[in-house]
Amino acid sequence: MTMSTVEEMKQLGFTGAEAQVYIFLLQHPLSTGYEISKGAGLPRANTYQALETLTAKERVNAVSADPVRYAPVPPGRLLKRIEEETTRRCQSLEQQLTALERPDGVGHFWELNEYSRIEARLRELITLAQHRIAASLWAEDLDRLSDVLQAARDRGCTVILNLFGEASADYAMIYQHEGPEKVVGGHVIALAIDFKEALVASLDEPATGVVTQNRTMVRVVEKFIRDEAYLAAIYERLSPELEATFGPHMVNLRRSLLPTEDAEQLVAITTLGSQPINLPSNLNISMREAFHLGEE
Repeated sequence: MTMSTVEEMKQLGFTGAEAQVYIFLLQHPLSTGYEISKGAGLPRANTYQALETLTAKERVNAVSADPVRYAPVPPGRLLKRIEEETTRRCQSLEQQLTALERPDGVGHFWELNEYSRIEARLRELITLAQHRIAASLWAEDLDRLSDVLQAARDRGCTVILNLFGEASADYAMIYQHEGPEKVVGGHVIALAIDFKEALVASLDEPATGVVTQNRTMVRVVEKFIRDEAYLAAIYERLSPELEATFGPHMVNLRRSLLPTEDAEQLVAITTLGSQPINLPSNLNISMREAFHLGEE
């Protein structure tokens, strides 16, 4: 017997004496209370109290009358029963606590300051989604999230992606955008699930992000993602007319709405094609640009 095993069993609702009695019976089935007390080194009163409780909880069975001998319920069956009981208890408690909850109606914001935390939260939100996932991602982000996105689609979620760069995702509705080398505003991503929770992050160093359930901000992020999808679909169909009116990549329209530095970079990108350019990390610029261009 190891103390770590006893401690683990205590986390599942056993007392220390109950855990020791159960473990002893696994090793010495059909023992009497006296034999258990002596073999486990427990006071006789504690042993019989533990046996009474274990029997009532159907964790051990009395298999003879005179003398009374005990046998443990097999571990697999016992732990499965505990798992099912715990699940039912948690579901019931969730309903009770939810009924008592008084939402503040505002929602909170959680700041994420490391890339590892941002990615972990992205994966968590995608895993929690029940109906709909909408996101704006770069191709390199999709490579790291494809497993949880695929699993979400498999369980019935609609997956909508604005994708910057080339990548395949047959489990999603894809709205294709320019490659990352042509993006002005840095490596910004956005995710919204079920119209209830959203994450926005800038992944340029130092990576920063925000998660919120605030209704207004979730709607803003949803609109940001939708507007990017609208733009991609419109540009795909009408790019000759748009570029004839506003210039390559609609530079004449876009630069009038950008800060001077970003406008200069946009002109450089348009002039030099797809040559890599060091882009600044600025979440507000990227979102503001998208909102103005797709304002409803």
